Amino acid sequence: MRLIVKPDAEGIAVVVELVAPKGTPPGRVADFAEDKSRWIFDAVREVEARQSRQFTQRYDNGSTLQYRGRWHALIVTPAETAAVRIALGEDFDVQAPARLSEAVRTEAIARAFDLWLKGRALNDIERLGAQYAAAMGVEPAGYRLTNAKRRWGSCAANGVIRVHWRLVQAPVAAMEYVVAHEITHLIHRHHQPPFWQGLAGIMPDWHARRALLKAWETAPRAV
Repeated sequence: MRLIVKPDAEGIAVVVELVAPKGTPPGRVADFAEDKSRWIFDAVREVEARQSRQFTQRYDNGSTLQYRGRWHALIVTPAETAAVRIALGEDFDVQAPARLSEAVRTEAIARAFDLWLKGRALNDIERLGAQYAAAMGVEPAGYRLTNAKRRWGSCAANGVIRVHWRLVQAPVAAMEYVVAHEITHLIHRHHQPPFWQGLAGIMPDWHARRALLKAWETAPRAV
């Protein structure tokens, strides 16, 4: 028997699933759940805490945005431009159409940043994927961005690697871990010892990188 604690499909509630072999006596199932009650309580609290840290980014002048693990201030300047322009130095230099109202301008900046981040995320994923695929002697069918709620990456049966675009905001080592992880799935479609051995062959410090990813995903990512 095993327990699964996860967000529901809408990301609103927390679902607790108990999976038992067919024919398991109800009493034994109840005893198992009772024995694991403390674990269930702690797991639900952990998932709820993670859900409470939803990405709530601000795009007004002086707010900050995370990119590749570093925080950068947004310096927003109304300008005579037809579209939002973004340049990254020490801070984000954002030029936004002066003709727009403040609310509409903020919306336009948000859309522009999503496109900007997605473009750089795909570039990073393709570059890292090529590097790790060559090291393993495999050839993915392609790379795609995802906005999945429950996982940072996946490797489809047809060989397409998908990685969450928000990882471009995480420390680079965290994205590298996810890409290498999914590349390894092209050979090992499971998480048994051979999978981890294969991953270690191209990323010996994967333990530390996975820990970094977990620390980042549970920390506030916007201020």
